[in-house]
Amino acid sequence: MVKIAVEHPFTSVRDALVQKGYRAEMLEKKTDAPDYDVVVVRDQEDLTDFHMSVSLVEARGRTLFEIVEEVEERLVRQGKIQSPAPMAQEYGSESGGGGGSFVAGAVTGALIGAAAGLLLAPKSGKELQEQVKAKTSDSSEKVNTSIEQAKVKADELKAKREEKKEEKEVKKQEKAIEKEVKQQEKAEEKEEKKEEKAQKEHDKAEKKVEKEIKKAEKDAGGVDVVEFGESSLGKNSDGEIKVEPTDAKKNN
Repeated sequence: MVKIAVEHPFTSVRDALVQKGYRAEMLEKKTDAPDYDVVVVRDQEDLTDFHMSVSLVEARGRTLFEIVEEVEERLVRQGKIQSPAPMAQEYGSESGGGGGSFVAGAVTGALIGAAAGLLLAPKSGKELQEQVKAKTSDSSEKVNTSIEQAKVKADELKAKREEKKEEKEVKKQEKAIEKEVKQQEKAEEKEEKKEEKAQKEHDKAEKKVEKEIKKAEKDAGGVDVVEFGESSLGKNSDGEIKVEPTDAKKNN
């Protein structure tokens, strides 16, 4: 039985080959490439070291149908299989171009059905041509409608993703604002406590001053104040400074 390897990430190629009855596996190591009859790669340069012993099929820029078709051609050339029956082009490209291939398959099916009608229906050639043309046009129109509906659905999904993204961003901004408000409240609370402390210290200082004034007034109440007119300074016999009114000296 032939062995086919498919390089990552082309799992759809592997699946298509398996559906056709081939033994196809994903290539885990490049060193295993010589063990296979055909290897599907992204680019032939990926396996330059094994070109002499391995038949390589390049997948880059090709549809799934084209890849499978060339794999079978390589196996026929090697004498591994007989020429297979034509394969309906029902697969899209690995890059997601399934829409165009689907249209081609649908139109082909419509043409086959119309051709069968040519063989069975007892009508004139012109009538049959018109019928085939009408059926083909109708099939194409249905396919185009399906594609448009798929595009609308894709746009709706994209819009929902954008909406969720916007909701996430709004929640993020709300959290940032909430955090900023809390920080502001915390700063204001700290400032209020600072002002309260300053006010207490101020009140304490005022009370201290009032206490000092009252004490000074109390101390001043026990002192006799003597008023002198003209006076002079002198020393007594003990050398002490003495203040005497001038009038008292004159009287003496």
